[in-house]
Amino acid sequence: MRRYPPRVVEPEAKPPAPPRPVVAVVVTHDPPAERLDRLVSALAAQTYPNLEVLVVDTGSEDPSDRVHAVLPRARVERVGDTGYGAAANTVLDLVAGAAFYLFCHDDVAPDRGAVAALVEAAERWDADVVGPKLVAEDDDHRLLQFGVTVDKLGVSLPFVERRELDQGQHDGLRDVFAVPGACTLVRATAFAEVGGFDEAI
Repeated sequence: MRRYPPRVVEPEAKPPAPPRPVVAVVVTHDPPAERLDRLVSALAAQTYPNLEVLVVDTGSEDPSDRVHAVLPRARVERVGDTGYGAAANTVLDLVAGAAFYLFCHDDVAPDRGAVAALVEAAERWDADVVGPKLVAEDDDHRLLQFGVTVDKLGVSLPFVERRELDQGQHDGLRDVFAVPGACTLVRATAFAEVGGFDEAI
């Protein structure tokens, strides 16, 4: 009887999982037009392929035309004059199926790869909240904030010193006690579990 070598069958390659859905939540209150344009353009330029944008407006002027000129598929909701916490929490009623929310103040402009980097960090560390390094608008070598820690008495201590220059000293991932609120990625299930932001903020 003739013997044949065992046949090796390669397992079928699984297609990569699609990128998890992220919803950028921007709360505005009559910002200067150029500031809103800058943020919306920065969100439109993101390399992350599964990003939606929800603009929650609490001001007197409707920003829909400005937003839709750059992001035609963005959703704009006008909620009246209310605080940041209550406005941002509307995402819990308006959006279903998101894996993460990216809460953005209307005066930031994330770099093109910011959302992708934040999601990657959250996935790698299994983190519920991730924040970026913030630099000055007029000088991207000047650090504004990286996060804070606390001492044993509970006093907050920023990692960044006043007028500190960015020389890569804060690059990479690090545990912090709190992250800057200007641009914060939050896991959607965790945000829902805590009931969103305290509406007093």
